[in-house]
Amino acid sequence: MISIRSFRNDDLRAIAEIWNHQPRSRGRYQPMTCQVFEREVLSKPYFDRHDFVVAVADGVPVGFVHAGYAADLDGKRLSTDLGIICALQVLPLPDRDQIGEQLLRCAEQGLVSRGAVNLRGGCMRNVAPFYGGLYGGCVASGVLASDRLFLDLLVRTGYTIRDEQFIYQRSVGSFRPVAQRAQVRLRRRHLIDVADDLPAPTWWEACQRGNAHVTRLRLVPRAVPTQELIALSLWESTGLAVERTIGIVDWDCGCSGTEDGVAEFLVGEAIVHCGQQGASTIEIHINSGDQRGQALVECLGFEVVDRGVCLSRPADW
Repeated sequence: MISIRSFRNDDLRAIAEIWNHQPRSRGRYQPMTCQVFEREVLSKPYFDRHDFVVAVADGVPVGFVHAGYAADLDGKRLSTDLGIICALQVLPLPDRDQIGEQLLRCAEQGLVSRGAVNLRGGCMRNVAPFYGGLYGGCVASGVLASDRLFLDLLVRTGYTIRDEQFIYQRSVGSFRPVAQRAQVRLRRRHLIDVADDLPAPTWWEACQRGNAHVTRLRLVPRAVPTQELIALSLWESTGLAVERTIGIVDWDCGCSGTEDGVAEFLVGEAIVHCGQQGASTIEIHINSGDQRGQALVECLGFEVVDRGVCLSRPADW
């Protein structure tokens, strides 16, 4: 007999065990420990145990679902208009799918009762109240395509896919900068300005970052070092990965108005910078419709390791 209730502090060890019984994935932090889960999830200032619903059989937790909310437009506080199913995990039991459906329904009812008018399956960059760096890669990327329980359950219950991201990674140690003439010319004419350990611009981003270390790389002309041509950010979730992985975020490969090859040059310099910082792997997420971005990172040796899928449905469906 399965019973459903809110999270209790003495559930923590069982929650870590449930997490560690999920399929291995390069986008899921494992092995989970009580210390990491408490630091990265339970310590968020808006964590509410009633949004963390646990399925229990014979007194032992066998699954959980975690719901949350996005922030308002100013990033100063939570807004309950958008409810997010942040995580859903169940032990590999014969009635796993049924338990998952029970958990999902309870989470949805809780979100709607607090005012959610739209529901989203999976956290995405900038809409990730929990699990950044723990699930989806260096930053949240929706529901992993390899996470069949979560993804299939959402689709089966009426969620539709609204966005997909390819999760690319490559080894840092094997990278060699491109020696083409255009790249050499770019190196002669430009500098990489590095701003390290940047503060979060809003309360919301600070909450999403958690313990992540953020560095900003800007490409500027040597003649006019105050003029930014293109930039990107590097995120590293400190204290998590055994092999250090740094993610590239907030970048635009379009580079309107700049020379050809600028984006390739900057990403290449980012890889070199990560190697100098001791990282072993670099990661970048590219929208499934961004063919130019995909071609750019693939020519630099990145390979797809998973996909992140974001799903949604109206709350009154």
